[in-house]
Formats: sequence, structure tokens, C-alpha cells
Amino acid sequence: MHHIPKLCAAGDLLQAGESSLAEGLGVPLSFGQAYVTVLVCLSGAARFTLNFKEHAVRRGDVLVLAEDTIALLKRRSRCFKVFFCLVPQALAAEVAYPLPNALFVFLHDHPHCIPAECERPLLEGWLAQMRDIVQCCSTYQHTMLRNQLQNLFLKIAEQLPRLPATGRAFSRKETLSWRFWELVGKHCTRKREVKFYADALSITPFYLSQLTKVYFNASPKGLIDRQVTLEIKALLSYSKQSVGQIADALNFADASYLCRYFKRQTGVSLSRFRRSAMAKPAHHTAIR
Repeated sequence: MHHIPKLCAAGDLLQAGESSLAEGLGVPLSFGQAYVTVLVCLSGAARFTLNFKEHAVRRGDVLVLAEDTIALLKRRSRCFKVFFCLVPQALAAEVAYPLPNALFVFLHDHPHCIPAECERPLLEGWLAQMRDIVQCCSTYQHTMLRNQLQNLFLKIAEQLPRLPATGRAFSRKETLSWRFWELVGKHCTRKREVKFYADALSITPFYLSQLTKVYFNASPKGLIDRQVTLEIKALLSYSKQSVGQIADALNFADASYLCRYFKRQTGVSLSRFRRSAMAKPAHHTAIR
């Protein structure tokens, strides 16, 4: 109950549960290998420092922490408790697939989200559904969890036009980084070469690699391949297209090359993934 939840290095399963985070008081919080951590304050209050900025967190507040967020729990009330959701990288990539880029920019600068009073019952319903999926669902658990997380983030995105402007101008490096990610989302089904994106931004591939390392903690090629892999998975899961048709749609030379590419990125074959997506029960999710 008082522990700091961890996602193990080899973990590919979402973990969810409740904790007081008492063991993390006064030290930088680490959630293991979680790519994204969502914390919802269930009771009490606490004061966090997130990327060196102080935040007073109260019941109903939501924290969205990226893997590189520097989070410190400075003080907490005796009854402080959070619902935690530790999201591994693979699932985080699936969740992020349809989300608008503006949301990532916002959450980077505003990891502490405070729902309006009228929206607190919606958050309570979201928590109840998460608990039910984690504890009672197995066959479609993975898909349901992905959809639940997408609903949470899309609800935050719905509020963006009504949120006050931050007043912070983006640096040229930040602008180039987010522009690169927008280009990947737009062109990755046809273009997989880093040079294409560097040329579109009028910078060198080496400089682009420096930017993505700082802002995304990944190489440009790794980010492109991650998005292409998500496109392949979506077509395998939600369409009846043949492997050859998918290869044509995503500008692969032939079906054989697509098979080798997918196996290299995921460790599984196209046919095995498609069978799994259609019939395999989802992984069980840990709850504590």
C-alpha cells in the first residue's frame, strides 16, 4: 500500500493499483521501466515538484508523467492516496497513435491536470471502469485498457482550446522536433528514410538525430519505425487486407520485405500477430 510501484525492465504489461507513495517521500520518484505513468489522487493532498516546478495536488487531480519527468514528492497528508497506472512503451505507443500532437506539447509543459468540478464524476467513472477491466476482464483486456487510456487523454485534448495560453514561446529546437513528429504522422506510410524528413525541415540527418535524442529519447529512425509498425499492426488487426495489399499500401517492395521488417521490429511474424490480434486473450494486468 505504501510502496512505490515499479514496472520491471522486461515488463510489457500495464500495472495498476493504489498506493500512498509514502516510501517515496523526499526522494525522486522512479516507476521502473514505465514509459508513461498516470497518477490520480484519490484522497488527501500532497506537494510535488515536477521538472523543478512545484504543484499542490488534491483529490481528483491527475498527473501524467513521462519516463524523463523529474518527479519529487515533497510533502503528503496522512490520508494521501493515488491510483497509479504504469504504461509500458509498446502500449503507450498504441495509445498515442490517434492522439493530436498538441496534446503531447501540452502535457510536456503541464503534467498536472486539474479537472473542472463538473467533470469529477466522469473521472470517478473512468476509475471504476479501469478497476473493473483490470480485475474482471481478460479476453479483451488489452484493447479495453488502450481505449480507456485514449479516452482519458482525448478528454484532456478536448479542453485544450479552452485552456489559458502558456505564454511560453517554443525554441527553434522544440519547434523542429514537434514538426518532425507531425511529418512522421503524415508521411510514414510512404516515407521511411530519415533524409526525407531532414530535408523537409532543411536540417541535416545528424542534427535531427541530436534533436530527437533530447526531446524524444530516441533516434529519428527508431521513431519512424515505431510509427510504421503501429500502422502495420492496425491494418493486421482491423482490416482483412492480405499481406501483399498491406505491403503495397505502406510502400514496401514486396510482402517478403514487409514480413522481414515486421519480424525485426516486433520479434513476431505477421501471421502470428494477426492470429493473436483476432483470437488470443489479452495479458492479465497486475493490480496491487
